[in-house]
Amino acid sequence: MTFKINNMSFQSHRDFQRLDFESMRRLADYYLMEGDLRSLLNLSSYSQILVAESISEGGFSEKAILSMERDPETAVRLYRQVRWKLNERSRELFKRLISKVVIRISSGDVRGFPTDSKEHSLPYSPGMEFDLERTIERLVERCKRVEEVGYDDVVPSTKSRKNRSVVIILDSSGSMTGKKILIAMIIAAMASHKLRGGNYGVVGFNSSAFVIKSPADRKDSVRVIEEILDLVPIGYTNISEGLRRGLELSYRLRNPRFLLITDGEYNVGEDPRNLAKRFEDLNVIYISGRRGTRGLALCKSIAKLGGGNYFIVGDFREITRIMREIFA
Repeated sequence: MTFKINNMSFQSHRDFQRLDFESMRRLADYYLMEGDLRSLLNLSSYSQILVAESISEGGFSEKAILSMERDPETAVRLYRQVRWKLNERSRELFKRLISKVVIRISSGDVRGFPTDSKEHSLPYSPGMEFDLERTIERLVERCKRVEEVGYDDVVPSTKSRKNRSVVIILDSSGSMTGKKILIAMIIAAMASHKLRGGNYGVVGFNSSAFVIKSPADRKDSVRVIEEILDLVPIGYTNISEGLRRGLELSYRLRNPRFLLITDGEYNVGEDPRNLAKRFEDLNVIYISGRRGTRGLALCKSIAKLGGGNYFIVGDFREITRIMREIFA
């Protein structure tokens, strides 16, 4: 697409250096109105303040919101690029919009993300307990009136779902940015969605480990996602400390399942394979990047020692399939 600003032909972000501040601001306003998040992200590499001011003053157009659904990875990257330059109202709004998109992805409500039918594969029959919240959701999805409800609309509740528990151990070190944070958010949202009536915890780690959500904490899933979105990628990668804190979080859980999300590039702390031996059902989600295969080899080893499986994720669209396998 070609633009003309001050009689200058403008075709790509390489031309930003030819523009003065006022012209760049006009361009930012145009991108925001058209929902061109990628161009806004490129422009923010020249001036975060300029793009943040455009968002803070102009808000989000309908096109911009639709673009977040089509390309949530770029939305996450843009938010994390300009978040501290936004005014508080715009920062909270941007964060909430992204979180809602992630929730929709986790529930299969976005094109390209089919609903996990395994959750509803067991038919309901009279006498069974049923999941009221999920049943209401199904009725809303099917646009049914009360008088039209049948047994096939009721979602049965199973003890296995109630007894499920999981601890997510999330790498938040300097190498975990953009795509990797989005993947972590979707996984946390799916865990929350699938474990209604169960327990889940989230641990983050960089040079040290910290709790984002304990299993006993009834923190709203949107808030958990927002806290992951706001993680600052700093420090070294101490996988062993993350695993240790994850174990501590699981002591009161029954048959907990563990999900370690990392690129495997640990560079501080003891060898995480020593801690992995203390686990049962430790699944490792390896998030591929530009680095070599050292991290992948370590992730495979951790999963094997921890009695779980490893999965390679290169794109957030693969998460639905992987989570189906983990929760099968």
